[in-house]
Amino acid sequence: MRRKLIRRLLAGVTVGVVLAPLAPSSGSASPSGDVEWMPCEQDAGALCGTLEVPVDWADPDGPTIELALAKRPATDPAVRRGSLLVNPGGPGGSGVDSALWASYGDELRRHFDIVGFDPRGVARSSPIMCTLDRINDLPVEPIKTSSAFSRMVSASRALADDCRANSGPVFDHVDTIQVIQDIDAIRAAVGDTELNFLGMSYGTLMAQQYAEMYPDRVGAIVADSVMDHSQDARGFAVTQAATGQDSFNEFVAGCSRLPQCALYGRDIRQFWQRLLDRAARGELPDPDDHSYKITQRDLVNFVLGNLNYQPYWLEIAAELERVDAGRPWGTSAAVAREVADEPPTVVPFAYQAVLCQDWNLKARDVTRWRSILAEAQRAAPDLPDPPRASVGAICLGWPTSANNPQRRINPTNESKLLLVNSLHDPATGYNWALGAADQFGDHAELLTYEGWGHIVYGRVSCADEAIETYLIDRVVPAEGTRCAAAPPPGTTSARGRTPSQESGPTAQPPVRCAVPRRCRPGCSELSGRVVGSPRRADHPRSRSAPRAGRRQGSSWMVTGPAV
Repeated sequence: MRRKLIRRLLAGVTVGVVLAPLAPSSGSASPSGDVEWMPCEQDAGALCGTLEVPVDWADPDGPTIELALAKRPATDPAVRRGSLLVNPGGPGGSGVDSALWASYGDELRRHFDIVGFDPRGVARSSPIMCTLDRINDLPVEPIKTSSAFSRMVSASRALADDCRANSGPVFDHVDTIQVIQDIDAIRAAVGDTELNFLGMSYGTLMAQQYAEMYPDRVGAIVADSVMDHSQDARGFAVTQAATGQDSFNEFVAGCSRLPQCALYGRDIRQFWQRLLDRAARGELPDPDDHSYKITQRDLVNFVLGNLNYQPYWLEIAAELERVDAGRPWGTSAAVAREVADEPPTVVPFAYQAVLCQDWNLKARDVTRWRSILAEAQRAAPDLPDPPRASVGAICLGWPTSANNPQRRINPTNESKLLLVNSLHDPATGYNWALGAADQFGDHAELLTYEGWGHIVYGRVSCADEAIETYLIDRVVPAEGTRCAAAPPPGTTSARGRTPSQESGPTAQPPVRCAVPRRCRPGCSELSGRVVGSPRRADHPRSRSAPRAGRRQGSSWMVTGPAV
């Protein structure tokens, strides 16, 4: 079952990323560094091209790779103010897809060419390729013993060796320091003297480190849902666990005050603990497949996954109550028996390479690892083995030192950055936003959305207008600016208006799905989605697209934690 589901997921990720190039090879960069733009194959209303850059910026005359680019030209050339480079995060998200399919405000579209790029090692930009069996070999059980620790060290080392063999020289040069030099090359190639950039989630690390490396080239840079690259391995695990617990606390509090919630009027923590206990004893069968016993990890992944982009409190509660009562959907078992086409044996998988080159998340031995996870568990008492605390496991066997290890930012930029974060973000927590804001000091301003979910742009007009005014007119929001939360999906405001009427583009509702099997090793443990998935349909600005890792009526779903 595990392997079948992983294969089904990776089949969906691979198609469109590797097999559907967006521009012909004749769109390569010229020797001058300009981009030869041509209509994109998937959308003739946009332009695609490539830019040649060194594999290693420390060796500019050495081997090169081509970065894939996509551009939607400004809709009003009379007021055009250059390009806005966008990155949706990941690690492993496609900026080409973001430029082509994500929605941006009309005023941004008027004033800027929206330019997206696939970071090196991702999608169409010399993708990191790995053997599917090596990904499948990553252990999924919590690492609590010496033997489990050794298995993860061996499996993650084998995966890294395999990916390097399948990917060539680019494999060792996909850290963010390399990427921000690519970003500066793109800035120059499109003819801008300063960088205007909208980086989301993992893209906020690019934003911060670009401002540090090129302070005089900062135009308007937005970091939406902020990374804190100063966290060591212990701090990373504990802060990630704490923000997951915060989102769970908000779910409990929300359902306690909403009569529409299936758990309204009950002791929700007691109900949750009883489910966890049943799962721990192997006494919680999947209502749609009694041969499968739901685990504690399944429950935690399900809740956190459905809190990632929107506060789907009502849907989470209804599903947990259904599982507790043992009521089947009726059709899900048939859906679960669907057979997908067999995917390739070698698939794109940039997640490990990027994460382990940007972060030193190793532990020297199982004692150190258990100490880190024990502290993380104390920060998340309602979430057994909190998955976001275990992100570093995939780096335990990483064969080299991190190229871009975590440290505090030392900013000198005069043009302020705009940091943006939800107060209750389960992926890049508000604790990280405060940490980054402290490091930038007077060189950045923090805009707070007092609601829930990952990625702020596209949720409420208050935040959208502040972000767009900053990007277009370089007007930085006043210190301490905060935007009120939109009502959770399925609820209405005091004025009786729906969330879509309150907050602009509506996120798609969660797909009906029973409690998931587990998070596969290919989950982005920072962004809560399948690495490499082309779009996030549950993000407020995303256009219609199937959700990665979910199928209507099926009894599984992929989730995970960063960015």
